[in-house]
Amino acid sequence: MTANKIDWVLFSVDPVIFTYYKGQLSVLLVRRVIEPFKNYWGLPGGRVDQSNAKNLEAALALKLESKTGLKNIFFEQLGTYGAQDMDPRGWSVTTAYLALVNESEVVMEGEEGADYLWASVKKLNDYKLAFWHSQIIKDAFTRLRDKSLYTDLPVNLMPELFTYPMLKEVYEQILDINISRQRFAKRMDSAEIFEDSGLKESGRNRPSPLYRKKDRGGAHIFPGIIKGT
Repeated sequence: MTANKIDWVLFSVDPVIFTYYKGQLSVLLVRRVIEPFKNYWGLPGGRVDQSNAKNLEAALALKLESKTGLKNIFFEQLGTYGAQDMDPRGWSVTTAYLALVNESEVVMEGEEGADYLWASVKKLNDYKLAFWHSQIIKDAFTRLRDKSLYTDLPVNLMPELFTYPMLKEVYEQILDINISRQRFAKRMDSAEIFEDSGLKESGRNRPSPLYRKKDRGGAHIFPGIIKGT
């Protein structure tokens, strides 16, 4: 895990891509196939494409599409990390982003032989993570948890059509609380940001209506924080 030192600054973008996968809030990891940190797990980011990206957002969009097939998803800048010891090759800087998707949207197209997985946020200690990615993921989760208290951010983890109980389960997973079903439905209805699709979930005796968000994104701010029972 050593490499020759270089005399310029490495600059990259690293998205922390969350989804709700098999009942767990999870983050997308890729196994590195080259040094440094060969065979470690890391975020699906990389060096900025200076020839084709006119700014950081464009650089991230290019990286997301080339590695995961993702386009037009919710993301926001998380922060910039940099130090002499972040990368064994020398001084490096990365701008990290929080991104939220439904797992069905991801189409992995990375380096030949690379492995990808959705890792439960609660089990990240099971993986050897490259660079400063462990800290970056923790910071991204803190941002997601804090903003979920007063915004509709978690809806970006859902499929196009979803029920309120499905969305409530995601909120509960992120915030680690139990939420009243009636209070949650009232909170969502009062926001007037969802519309009833006219369909209902299948396979249940009392199926719930399927909703969609009128405008995809995480911009709505509720008039108070969400509370547990």
